[in-house]
Amino acid sequence: MGSSVVELREALARQYPGALPLVYRTAPAVQTGLERLDRLLPSGGIPRGRVTVWVPGGGATAVLRSACRSVLGQGERAAWVDGDRTLAGDAWPEGAVLVRPVTAESACGCAEELLRSGGFALVVLMIEALRLERVAARLGRAVREGGGGFVAVSGVTTLAHLRITSRIAVEETVWRKNPFGEPASIDAVVLRIDAHSLGWSGRTVVRLPVRGRGGRVGLDPLVDRRGRKGDRRGRV
Repeated sequence: MGSSVVELREALARQYPGALPLVYRTAPAVQTGLERLDRLLPSGGIPRGRVTVWVPGGGATAVLRSACRSVLGQGERAAWVDGDRTLAGDAWPEGAVLVRPVTAESACGCAEELLRSGGFALVVLMIEALRLERVAARLGRAVREGGGGFVAVSGVTTLAHLRITSRIAVEETVWRKNPFGEPASIDAVVLRIDAHSLGWSGRTVVRLPVRGRGGRVGLDPLVDRRGRKGDRRGRV
C-alpha cells in the first residue's frame, strides 16, 4: 500500500467502502491465537478501543503475527504499520495489510487512519519510543473512535491501558535432534509473558514453533556470531 496518509485513506475508501466503527463495548476482545495468553488477559484477548503497548523484543513480533493470523481466520481484518521498516514483505501472512511508510510521521498518520476507519479488528504499529510518545494521545482517540484492537510495539507505556513484556526462556528451548541424538535445529521456543493494567497484573508461558526456511532456522537465539560471549536471548 502507499506510504502517505492520503494514499492510505484513498485505498481504504476503495477497498473497504462499507467499513464502520465497531461497538467495542459489546464486541469480544481480539484473540491472539495463543490460548494461554488469551486466558491470561483480562478481556480474553487484546482489548478493543484501548491502547495496548508491547515492549519490543522477547518474541513480541512473533506473537503479534500470530494474532494477525488469528484475526484473519475469524473473518476479520488485520493491519501492520511497519514504522521502523524491519519486516520482510515476502514472509508476510497473506491477507493481512502491511503498510511500510517512509517517515515516522507517515507511520503514525497511517496507524491513526487505520484505527479510525473501523475496518480493522487489529492494528499493530512498530515505531521508536520517542516518536510514539508525541502522538500517543491522538492514537488513543483514534482507537476509541474506531473500536478495534491496537498494539503499539514501543518502549513508551505511560498512556497504555494494557502493558505487556516478554522474554525468551533460552534454557527451555526445544531442539530437534539429528539421527545421532544431537541437537540439530530449534523446534520451538518458550516465551515468558507479563501483562499489567490498572490494579491488575498477571503472567503466563507460551510455546512458539520455529519454522525453518531453506535449511535455515527462522529463529536462532543461541548463536553469537561476534565470536564472543554476549546476550544469548535473541529475538523472534
